[in-house]
Amino acid sequence: MPYIDNPNVIITRKNFSENLTFEKLANASMDILVIEGYDIIEYLNEEHPKLEYRTVKSPDDGIRMVAFGEADAMIIEIMNATAIIERDNISNLVVNVETPYESSLSIATRSDWPILSQIFNKGLAQITDYEEKVIEQKWMHLQEQSIFQNIYFWIAIFGFVLFLIIIIIVISAWNSSLKSAVKEKTHAIEKSKKELEFKTYHDELTGLYNRVYLVEILKQLEQKSSLPFSMIVADLNALKITNDTFGHKTGDQMLIRVSEIIKENIKDHHVACRIGGDEIVVLMPSTSEQESVDIVENIQNATLTAKDDPIKPLIALGCATTYEDGHNSYSRLFRLAEDKMYANKMADSERNYDMIINSIKNNLYENKYESREHINRLVTMCGQMGKILNLEKDDIENLALLAELHDIGKVGLEKELFLKEGPLTLEEWQRVKRHPELGFKIVSASTKFSYIGKGIFASHEHWDGSGYPQGLKGEEIPFIARLFSIVEAYDVMTHEGSYKPIYTKERAIKELINNSGTQFDPNLVELFVNYISNT
Repeated sequence: MPYIDNPNVIITRKNFSENLTFEKLANASMDILVIEGYDIIEYLNEEHPKLEYRTVKSPDDGIRMVAFGEADAMIIEIMNATAIIERDNISNLVVNVETPYESSLSIATRSDWPILSQIFNKGLAQITDYEEKVIEQKWMHLQEQSIFQNIYFWIAIFGFVLFLIIIIIVISAWNSSLKSAVKEKTHAIEKSKKELEFKTYHDELTGLYNRVYLVEILKQLEQKSSLPFSMIVADLNALKITNDTFGHKTGDQMLIRVSEIIKENIKDHHVACRIGGDEIVVLMPSTSEQESVDIVENIQNATLTAKDDPIKPLIALGCATTYEDGHNSYSRLFRLAEDKMYANKMADSERNYDMIINSIKNNLYENKYESREHINRLVTMCGQMGKILNLEKDDIENLALLAELHDIGKVGLEKELFLKEGPLTLEEWQRVKRHPELGFKIVSASTKFSYIGKGIFASHEHWDGSGYPQGLKGEEIPFIARLFSIVEAYDVMTHEGSYKPIYTKERAIKELINNSGTQFDPNLVELFVNYISNT
């Protein structure tokens, strides 16, 4: 049976005033820590699956991260928290709330020694209420005992006073030699304090202020008049596609570039805060509606003229102005600016996506394995084949668009994979086979390009089902993908490449015929051979 109830608590810094619950944590964008391997993880996954957390290897690591502002809160057993905070003399942490989840402690004995269990039970039964209170105060006092009731506090105070007396004596004796050391130590403490304050109120990646500072500054602004008050809400348009295509490191660089552009185009008394993954808010006290509109235009123009590195850092912007003070006015202002931002995002979506696709295409053409001449030949042949097959105009345009964008997914892979001489390793080949899927993700986000997404995804499928990535066969493969694969194979065989000899027209036709019914649609091969033989 359990003898000690060891509840799990939520530890936060003292300046966090809101009482938390698991439900609140599940709906908040807070950085929550849980100890790796502890049974609380299974409970959270089952009872609160929406609660997002990250694990740390030890209680010490988690307590330290919360104390230094590297995380917002930690779910931990009260005994563990008490022991660590007491041992390390951490003064800025507090138990925010006791959770309903308890880790009960029991004493296990060997089943073949029943008398041992009886001895333990009798011994525990003899513990008086006072003794039980003393034990509880020693190991679980963090949640209810005042520091001034703690004997160790007064021992520490006495020791500190005694230490000061000794220091004063030492300083009196060696004043001249210690002045520089004291000055250096003071400088180090001030530096650490400033660093901690910076981390508390700033976004680590961009250097902008964070959501915590946003809340603080809005409270300050409520105490004084700063009308007219304007607000800008900004949202990156290309962050997800950048992360998916080039990786999160490149996405982080884009966030930094956008933050720098915003800071360069706002005034000194304006405050820019990153409040989410790709969302930035700019608070602009004493700023008129026309001034805020001008700032939005300047930011927008700066992003449109920015260099593709590798994608142009496009953002959606919305601004609004209020002439009323108060928290409700600021909340309405944020919603209004956010609504305008989303409206602009939708209105400019096709233009922005065209620019994103062009950025990716330009990046692709910089590589030796892909050339504009190759793309132009494919577009021409696909257009001519579409006319020979009496395809509708839209179908011919989609076929030409597939020819233009079929390898767009390669931009997210290492260049060396496509330039390597000799066979690829199994691991390298698996990475190469991802490019149709990457291409599909890139074009599927746009209504304009989504029609060719399935064609890109299936551009390396084979008629007999031996292709990739899905292993489709026969007419399961989209028509434009079956036709395009023949056109591309012919062009690749008859022009210079980094890993093969150039085929003559006759040899390339023979190769297509030999692979008819296995790699290629036999009916389309016959039509293409008739077309190419007469050109």
